[in-house]
Amino acid sequence: MTDGFSTESIKQAQTVAYEAVNQLKTETTAIVEYQSAGHLLLIGDAQAVEKFGEIPKELSSEVVSVKDQAPNNDEITIDGALGKFVIKIAEKSINADLVLDLTANPILSMALKPPGYFAMDLSRADMADTSDTAKLIALKQELSDLVGTFEKPRYFDYNASACAHGRSGKTGCTRCLEACPAEAISSLIDSIKVDPTRCQGGGICATVCPSGAISYAYPKAKDLLNHVRTLLLSYLKQGASQPDLVFVTEKEQEQAKQILPAALLVIVEEVASVGPEVWLSALAWGAKAVRLFDLGDGEGHQRMPHSSRDALDHNIEMVQAVLIAANYPASTVAVIANLSELLTLDSMSKIIPASHAALSDKRQAFYMALDYLVEQSDQVKEITLLPEGSIFGDVQVDQEKCTLCMACVSACPANALQDSNETPQLGFVEANCLQCNLCTHTCPESAITISPRLLLNHNARKKPRVLHQDSPFCCITCGEPFATTSGITTIIAKLAGHSMFADERSKNRLKMCDDCRVKDMMEDPNANFNH
Repeated sequence: MTDGFSTESIKQAQTVAYEAVNQLKTETTAIVEYQSAGHLLLIGDAQAVEKFGEIPKELSSEVVSVKDQAPNNDEITIDGALGKFVIKIAEKSINADLVLDLTANPILSMALKPPGYFAMDLSRADMADTSDTAKLIALKQELSDLVGTFEKPRYFDYNASACAHGRSGKTGCTRCLEACPAEAISSLIDSIKVDPTRCQGGGICATVCPSGAISYAYPKAKDLLNHVRTLLLSYLKQGASQPDLVFVTEKEQEQAKQILPAALLVIVEEVASVGPEVWLSALAWGAKAVRLFDLGDGEGHQRMPHSSRDALDHNIEMVQAVLIAANYPASTVAVIANLSELLTLDSMSKIIPASHAALSDKRQAFYMALDYLVEQSDQVKEITLLPEGSIFGDVQVDQEKCTLCMACVSACPANALQDSNETPQLGFVEANCLQCNLCTHTCPESAITISPRLLLNHNARKKPRVLHQDSPFCCITCGEPFATTSGITTIIAKLAGHSMFADERSKNRLKMCDDCRVKDMMEDPNANFNH
């Protein structure tokens, strides 16, 4: 019983809420198609291939024999996925629909292997052992079943224009590349590329992306938020008290129902695909706690790949710091990986639920929920420091080094760094900063540093502030402003002693605009054009 609300009433409110979300219309997700003719490539030594035995009749096969049970991965590369594998060995290239890696250490080491790739170490297998025999029979059946045409959802959307991975050859954000357990994301220097055939919907890429450039598409970000909003508001309209909201996979939903019968469940493809903007929005819409269900086999073994879990934990740590600053319990948002953790987790105090609409923009959704929670709190810190690598933060400029060249402004993917049309000035809007490091890597003077933090005051976060400014330097000939005073001072200092600027007239050309400089050089009988 919760706040005088009977168990039967809770069930009724849950039913109403689930029926409400079932009426929602969602945007369809694109499809990724695989076509496999059943050509199998076996990689292993002669003994392993012999132990594998007869090839299923549905398949054709080819063998790459390796003498060493643990070949050097530099010698063999495997690209692609089901139906389109390309295996390169030395200078030889082989195409295959399926790959069976029989080496002692799998050639592909990522946590989530590509569809169509299987690894089995038969070096210690005993074919007289019924357990080993059963595993081999099951593997052969699985290979046989992968002949034909197969479909799966395209789990992601990508907007290259919003991506903070790179600018002009400089590398910035690498969060998604580091977190992807399928290693389906690669760098194109100024942007990224996601292989839809290798992507298996883990969703951690969307959770860690600071801008929303890569977003989850199964369901779309706005559809998930609308689902959460409708579920919570429909439940609360029945007079029920604020519920726990649990994100759980279809595989684990029955376990979650048994453990948390009074909670509202949101069934997702992968728990790691649900990010901070959803957690805070759920709290603002009336959830008393957000739980990410990852019990696995029920004995504390994680379902989630380690890279996903590490990245998810980092984001939870960030959000918990924000909750503490807003005077809410940190463990209001938490992963449930062990039943004993339920005994120590806290919940929100009662607030008036928000009713604002679901937003498609990741950062706007986060800030909208944050501002509402701050408004509902009676004691809020203006600033909270965040863990290293967080997606919100400040930029500092060493004014002694900065020449206001504005290279950082050109590199900034989110318009956090801004110049002025009226005066040499570098401005900054903290709400926009992605902490992507493009500015620090672009600055030719190494004058910029970044630090993770969050301003909980909406106006302070949105207000432009000046990081550095200088007086304009005017051409000594025509009087027109063409650079900054500090910039010209730096150039003169760097070129002191250079042979091209040995006399006073040539030195003065450094203080002229482009047009006047060229004109003076043409008129100077001593100008040396050979340099």
